[in-house]
Amino acid sequence: MTSDRWWRTAFATSIGTSHEKTGSPCQDAADCRVVEDLNGEQILIAAVSDGAGTAAHSEIGSKQTVSEFLEHFSGVAQRDATLETITSTSVKRWFRSLVESLKDTATRNGHELRDYSCTILGAVLARTASIYVQLGDGAIVVATEGGDDYAWVFWPQNGEYANSTFFVTQPGVEELLQIEAEGPPVDEIAIFSDGIERLVLNMSERTVHGPAFQPIFSWLATLEEDQSGLPSPVLESYLASKHINSRTDDDKSLVMATRRLAAVPENVEAAV
Repeated sequence: MTSDRWWRTAFATSIGTSHEKTGSPCQDAADCRVVEDLNGEQILIAAVSDGAGTAAHSEIGSKQTVSEFLEHFSGVAQRDATLETITSTSVKRWFRSLVESLKDTATRNGHELRDYSCTILGAVLARTASIYVQLGDGAIVVATEGGDDYAWVFWPQNGEYANSTFFVTQPGVEELLQIEAEGPPVDEIAIFSDGIERLVLNMSERTVHGPAFQPIFSWLATLEEDQSGLPSPVLESYLASKHINSRTDDDKSLVMATRRLAAVPENVEAAV
């Protein structure tokens, strides 16, 4: 690794209280991975997927979608640190292969494709470039290098009816796939499902509620080791807390990452 500004990450999902009451599984999925390119530079790949509540096997669809996003774009990123080969065209090509893969899973198990309905939110972040992909609700929030403000990349997509959105399994939905293939470098990112979007976004003003993220980013910056690979107990506790569950009964998923260095007090001796 050639840079001392390495990614520190955490991810988690938490079942919604409404799902617990009905005995339904958690239909959200989240994961992230940090890989190194041929020059030893770190690249972050992260994704969240929210399975449709009305789909019989959407928890499988969401997990498969997240897994295939990480697997595909990790391979691409390791070969291309500039991310120049990840274009809108190549992302759409991957999206079509994802749908075909979900179709294969459905056929193999005697199900319909719609049984695996889910959203997709994904990001690939290199030192000099960023790629974002989204279909459905939830959001991706970032802070650019040296910036103090958080901004959303795509606003949550809503369908024709209240509380509806778009899913990767819908016919003709590729034209609604949102892609940012030339984003600037960022220092911090949060990706989350719609289960917490109203807690961290101001829906009327279309802004990000920064204080909801800052304590977690500050904690991440102090970690000595990256926590990708396994869900974070800290984030799991946060998402399952009474504070969160009193405001939403939906499943919740969250990926957060920072490559900012922890703040050092001016008087270091006094701090220790």
